[in-house]
Amino acid sequence: MANNKNIQRLPQEEELSAEDYAIIAAALSALGDFFFFLSLVKGKETTQAEKKRKTK
Repeated sequence: MANNKNIQRLPQEEELSAEDYAIIAAALSALGDFFFFLSLVKGKETTQAEKKRKTK
């Protein structure tokens, strides 16, 4: 019979707290807002380029 003291136990992973999840959510939200801003800038550039082509 195996001795229980000799069995190696894996270290338990610590669970994330509510504050950790809030920080992760805020970071993902900020990243989403940044990409939304970039899409607005790209849309404005595209619109201006189309207007210049029409006036030529």
